[in-house]
Amino acid sequence: MPTRSEVLDAAIAVLAQHEPLTLDAVARETGLTKPGVVHHVGTKQKLLVAVVDRIVDLWEADLQERLEQENADLEDPADRLRAYVSHALRGEFAHSDLALIADAQLRNMLCEQWSRRLDPWFGFELEGSPRRRAALRAARLLADGAWFNASLDIPTVRDDEREELFALAMELVDEGARE
Repeated sequence: MPTRSEVLDAAIAVLAQHEPLTLDAVARETGLTKPGVVHHVGTKQKLLVAVVDRIVDLWEADLQERLEQENADLEDPADRLRAYVSHALRGEFAHSDLALIADAQLRNMLCEQWSRRLDPWFGFELEGSPRRRAALRAARLLADGAWFNASLDIPTVRDDEREELFALAMELVDEGARE
C-alpha cells in the first residue's frame, strides 16, 4: 500500500501529465481504489492543499540546497532571493508546479498558501530606496516568468541565452543587495 507521500507524488505525476487532478486520476496512478486515495488525503480540496504543500516542500529543499552550495546565509534575504533566481532559471519544472492554479474555486486559497510558504525566498522584507527594491523585484519577476513558462512548456529562452539571462538576473539581485 502506498504511503501518503507516494499518493501525493502520484497526484503530482497526474498534473505533470497535463491531466485534471481528480481522486479517480490519483487512484489510477497509484493503483489504489478511490476510497483508498480518500483514506490518505480526504477530499479533493485536501488533496490539492497537500499537493501544493508537497510541491513547496520540494522547492524549499532545492532552494536550501542551492543556499548551501553557495555557502550563502539563510538569514540574508538577498541570498534567499539568489537561491530562488537560481532555482527558477536553472531548475526543471513540470505542469504540476502550477498546482496552485489547478482549481479555479480554490485558487485564492492555494495562492495564499503558496505565498505564505515561499514569500521568505522572494526578498519582500528587503528595505531601501525604490531603485533597490525595483532591482530585486525585477529579478524576482524574471525568475517567476521563467518557471511559469517552463512549467507550461512554453519555450522562451534559447539554450545559448540561458546563462546570460541568469547573469542578468543575478546582476539585478546584486544591485539591489548593494544599495
